[in-house]
Amino acid sequence: MLASQLGKIPNKVLLEGHTDSRAYVSKTGYSNWELSADRANSARKLMQECGLSASQVAEVRGFADQRLRNVSDPNSSSNRRVSIVVKYREPK
Repeated sequence: MLASQLGKIPNKVLLEGHTDSRAYVSKTGYSNWELSADRANSARKLMQECGLSASQVAEVRGFADQRLRNVSDPNSSSNRRVSIVVKYREPK
């Protein structure tokens, strides 16, 4: 799994959650913003269970529908995703 391999390197990781443009309807005010952040945080938890060190996680961010993968179809399910960004190491 990706997490076990990333856990072997010293690089920091960012986890980003994304949604499609379809509004998430909730009586409690839960929106695509919360959904995208929860999606990224769920990925963080799973990756840490599978070998990623907690100290490697630099950020967990939710972008809702602000960074669509498929701009021509904002409601496409391909826009619902988690991005894993591996940062360059700081020069010593």
